[in-house]
Amino acid sequence: MREKENAIDETMHILVERLNHALHIEYTLIIHYPYIAKFIHDEEARNLTIELGTASVHHADVIASIISELGGKPDWSFETLPSEIDLKSFFQNQIAREKRAMELHRGSAAMVPSTPYGKTLGALAEEEEEHIKNAEHIVLLLHNQQQGA
Repeated sequence: MREKENAIDETMHILVERLNHALHIEYTLIIHYPYIAKFIHDEEARNLTIELGTASVHHADVIASIISELGGKPDWSFETLPSEIDLKSFFQNQIAREKRAMELHRGSAAMVPSTPYGKTLGALAEEEEEHIKNAEHIVLLLHNQQQGA
C-alpha cells in the first residue's frame, strides 16, 4: 500500500513540474500582449493578439490553480520585452511555445486521465490548437502588411 502512495506522490510531483514548465514556456510573454497589440496596424491581427493574450492569461490561471491544488507552487516568471521587436518573429516564436504547451498539456492529461485535472488539461490542449491557428494567422496578416508597405 505504501508503494502505491509513493507512486501517486511521485506522479503528482512530476505533474507539477510539467505544469510549471508549461507556465514558463508559454506564459512568460503574455503580459506584453496588450502593449504589443498597440504596434499592430492590421485591425484583425491586433484583435487576434488581444484575444490570444486573454485566452493565454486564462490558461495560465487554470494551470497555476491546478499546481496549487496539487500542493505545488506556481513558478511565475516573465521575460522582458526587447526594446526593438520584430512582430512576425515574435509570433513565430509564440507558435513554437503554443505547440510545446499543447504537448505538455496532453502529456499531463494522460498522467491523470480519470480525474477532473485530466479533463481540464485535455481541454486546454485542444484550445492550444486554436491558439496555434490564431498565431499562424497573425503571422500571415503581419507578412501581408509588410508586403503592402
